[in-house]
Amino acid sequence: MLSDDHGSSYLLITGIVVFTTRYLGKGPAIFSTALATILLLWPLLSGSLSLSLNECILLLLFIAECGLIIYLIPGYLKIDKEAVLKGLRFSRLVEKSADAFILVNVKGEIKYSNPAVHQITGYAIDQIPELLIWNIIKEEDSRIVKEQFYKIASHEEKSVTLLHRIVKNNGELIWVENTMTNLLNDPSVQSIVLNLSDVSARVSHEQEMEDFLAIASHELKTPLTSLKAYTQILEMRLKAENNTNSVLLVSKMDRQINRIISMIFDLLDVTKLQSGILYLKKDIFDINDLILEVAETLGNVNKNHQIMLSLDETTKLYADKIRINQVLVNLISNGIKYSPEADKIHISTRLETDKLLISVTDFGIGISPKEIQNLFNRFYRVSSVRESYQGLGLGLYISYQIIEHHKGKMGVFSEEGKGSTFWFTLPLEKEIDEIPVK
Repeated sequence: MLSDDHGSSYLLITGIVVFTTRYLGKGPAIFSTALATILLLWPLLSGSLSLSLNECILLLLFIAECGLIIYLIPGYLKIDKEAVLKGLRFSRLVEKSADAFILVNVKGEIKYSNPAVHQITGYAIDQIPELLIWNIIKEEDSRIVKEQFYKIASHEEKSVTLLHRIVKNNGELIWVENTMTNLLNDPSVQSIVLNLSDVSARVSHEQEMEDFLAIASHELKTPLTSLKAYTQILEMRLKAENNTNSVLLVSKMDRQINRIISMIFDLLDVTKLQSGILYLKKDIFDINDLILEVAETLGNVNKNHQIMLSLDETTKLYADKIRINQVLVNLISNGIKYSPEADKIHISTRLETDKLLISVTDFGIGISPKEIQNLFNRFYRVSSVRESYQGLGLGLYISYQIIEHHKGKMGVFSEEGKGSTFWFTLPLEKEIDEIPVK
């Protein structure tokens, strides 16, 4: 029989194996286990001791336990080491980053800021923890920032990017792009993370471009309007003289003038959108009547395409009729333009619970999936059509913004070589009969 002291021996030797594995590695640990086993079994091997079945099981379990320790501990040590190195790398990256990182709790109190925050804001490192995040945001911008901050605070791992101004320690204003991410439930962070990038130079450049577009558009609009009037007068005189060839040339010139005027109005719309002054003149109108009117007008101009309609029951909307007309004309014209081999365009409407869905389907060249995500960006044009089709890449951007201003949504389904379906929704007013007609 083994003595009662062997239980204590097992614990002691197990401790030695753990220590050896942790600090010396597998080899010495295996040697320690083998040596301990020999020492425990020596009385048995010398014939001075016999083991019961339970003691044999206990000894086997001890050997198995040591083997498991030797097998598992190096793996845990490797994982732990990698986690430490990863943490150090991340910490180093944040500390050396040119972007500002701020950890904020739900009260807006700053819990951590990297050195870039000091460089961007001008506040001393020891001043920053004493501030609320709202203290450094321009007062006029703080409302929308707070609104988005508290909105993401209630949604785990939600993220939002905003463009706003912050006030530096010396009172100077700069523009930042601020990406806020909710990591309140992450045990290692427990904060809302703000990633700030100074984009003052970019904003200034964009403002200069917008100012230029606005001035150029206004300056070009007046002489082009006069030129169009003179062209129409010339066309009428040539028709009266039955000068068919000259009338044809003047008609072509008139179409090109119309195209330029359309581009100028697009540029003016863009400047209005960027300045936040695209006002909607809402009124009550029948959407089916508007679609029929647009389809008839474009159908008369484009004889190669038949515009097919599949409209739900007649529906009244409270919206800006001129702007919705602009969206429809843009989508249908694009459908015709980018389906030169097809002969039809399909327009459909569908009433839903609280909105109307309008779709324009063409059977043309289609759009690749990688291009769709940028399709509604300003000045963006699909790479496959840049050389073949003219345009500024503003029509879809303006249409998207018009629908957003109506609190609707716009999107597209497309397959290369088969065509595209552009759709948008407009909200339905519940008490439309009570809205006063202007």
